[in-house]
Amino acid sequence: MINLKSIYPIGIDIGHENIYAAQVKPTRKGLAVRGMVHRALNGETSGDAEASSALIPLLKEILKNRRFSGKRAVVHIPSKYIFSFPIRFQVGKAETLEEAILRESKEYLPFPLEEAIIDYPSIISPSSSGDNNYKVTIIAVRRDHVKQYLLMLKQAGLILEAVDFGISSLIRLHNHLYKSTDNPIILCNIGHTQSPLSIVTKESILAEPTVPWGIEGLLRKIQANLEFINDKDKAKILLKKYGLLYEDRESSNNSMDLTEDIKTDNISRAIYQIITPLIEELIYEFHKLIGYVRSEERDVVFEGIYLYGQAALIHHLDDYLERRLNIPTKLINPMTKVALPDENILGDIPEGAPFALALGLAMRKVPWL
Repeated sequence: MINLKSIYPIGIDIGHENIYAAQVKPTRKGLAVRGMVHRALNGETSGDAEASSALIPLLKEILKNRRFSGKRAVVHIPSKYIFSFPIRFQVGKAETLEEAILRESKEYLPFPLEEAIIDYPSIISPSSSGDNNYKVTIIAVRRDHVKQYLLMLKQAGLILEAVDFGISSLIRLHNHLYKSTDNPIILCNIGHTQSPLSIVTKESILAEPTVPWGIEGLLRKIQANLEFINDKDKAKILLKKYGLLYEDRESSNNSMDLTEDIKTDNISRAIYQIITPLIEELIYEFHKLIGYVRSEERDVVFEGIYLYGQAALIHHLDDYLERRLNIPTKLINPMTKVALPDENILGDIPEGAPFALALGLAMRKVPWL
């Protein structure tokens, strides 16, 4: 009898602007981070499969990192290749559930069903009435795109165990950090130019759109409005230091406390005025998502909102959203919640929060002979 053991692979989150890689290891106290690597991309080395000649050397560099063990990897591919949508259907008497899913998915895919790899991470079963109706979340990708990444990773010396999806990785990480609850929660991973939102319960995914909103727009807006900010790094420092702090100054009974430093107060107000119109666009997306789920689910009560990714760079974003949406909101930097046996693991990585999806990937066990 062959016994399979499970190992933790290298999780590689390939975006359009960045590659994040992480690996975890089991310890007596639970999972700990083995290693982390970040590489920024540019126009020539975007995360596109077409740029494989530029991506392969970066992937080889990641594999050579002394903190990583093995060559097995679980990968995210850029979100522009991913198609996701909910479907409702009734299973016919002469068909299986999988046949019904394929039948219904065919109507929504922008390419032939034969060219698709389809996953369905959430299936809501029929009600007690026995009507045999299902609600399923579909995630699909072109088979050719997966083949391109499979070849690319193989050329880099990596063994691709699976192509995972952002929502699955974020749920996996969140379930590791927090106990699942019966009430729905809202998960948001703020990205560079796109941010996946999702409403999930312990058993299912109720909605999970990706919105064209990210931290890049905030940084550009700050640079465009403040002439003395000549690079994104300085804009990022101001965003993290001040962000939406002025909101608290306006609502506080002790508002005079901050006026002792007029310069600080002026900068705080300026950053607040620059970014709030864009923050309100994100809130609008939350309202649409919440409204959709409330139209589908009766008497729904949201447990909370959890902000991951580069949300950690927007000071007081959690407080701002909580006031606007009236739902408890937490801003999560997973690097403050996972074990780091060696503080040098972070190295010159300025921020650990964007590693959320890579860590979720890295927590997916793969069998190994």
